[in-house]
Amino acid sequence: MKKYFLIIILIIFGGVVYWSQRLEPEVIKIDLPPEQNYEEFIIEEEQVEEITGDNEIINEVVKQPVEKTSINLNIPFTPQAPTANWEQPFQDACEEASILMVDYYYQNKNLPNQIEIEELLLAMVELQENNWGGHFNLPVARTAEFVATYFGYQTEIIENLDAQKIRVYLDQGLPVIVPANGKKLANPYFKNGGPDYHMLVIKGYLDDKFITNDPGTKRGEDFVYTSDNLLYSIADWDPEASSATGPKVGLILLKN
Repeated sequence: MKKYFLIIILIIFGGVVYWSQRLEPEVIKIDLPPEQNYEEFIIEEEQVEEITGDNEIINEVVKQPVEKTSINLNIPFTPQAPTANWEQPFQDACEEASILMVDYYYQNKNLPNQIEIEELLLAMVELQENNWGGHFNLPVARTAEFVATYFGYQTEIIENLDAQKIRVYLDQGLPVIVPANGKKLANPYFKNGGPDYHMLVIKGYLDDKFITNDPGTKRGEDFVYTSDNLLYSIADWDPEASSATGPKVGLILLKN
């Protein structure tokens, strides 16, 4: 009798494990396209200028979608908790980490060591506390204001974000920072189902998948999401509702 009881317990346990694994999102593995530095896109733009000699034509040429099958920008990675300290403010530092990664990409520089990155993130948080009265979840418009004020970048907010718009900007060497409902993102490394609000950097694409630097985990470098899942998850922060239920928007940083 005990033998049969033990067998039943093992079957039930095996079934629970099997279905929990089936329900947990899988990590998507792809052969990553070669990485490209920002300087390569500057050279391409200079070559267009040399050929045309006409600024109006240059802008038209640069902004036209280019038929590509893949791209992967060489953006350095850091999690939002670089020393694995997930207490505040690092638990909510995804905006700052995303900005920092894109800033170093434009500078064609590697990020410093983990302790120095932590200090940079803390300085960004302190700026907000001193000027805005606290460290809050930042909607994209507020993130753009912070970037423009303290980093000197021009910014562009992409409305009604879709896969094609993301690819057009990536084809120009421009990373896309996006807000998201972290609980909708298919990332098995998130704890407690993911953050209510999250921000990450889209750095490339291949077929129907997007390559990201997701600061939400230490395994977020070159993390791949399907286009469907990422677009389903993208949502701006709504301060009034205190939830990620805003529109699908993206943020572009532009060097002067």
